[in-house]
Amino acid sequence: MTTMTPDLSSPEFDPRDAVLDAALALLASRLDHMATVDEWLTLARAAARCQGTKTAGYLTERDLDQIAEYEMDWDTERDGPLPEVEPD
Repeated sequence: MTTMTPDLSSPEFDPRDAVLDAALALLASRLDHMATVDEWLTLARAAARCQGTKTAGYLTERDLDQIAEYEMDWDTERDGPLPEVEPD
């Protein structure tokens, strides 16, 4: 299951909705005995937005490496720095 990142800049954005959506996705992943970096990223973004912090603070180095490696949607200003990925 891949989750969609909410438009955090939208005036209609409610961080509580993002937290609930992320929590539901995480619970569904747990029921399937798996959680992807997509689910963790969505949850981290929602928690960071609610706390007024950067997303990177809620992720492991391994998560950040995967996000950089897979070139996932990431905004350095909003989410924080990603590690440099060396080209193959």
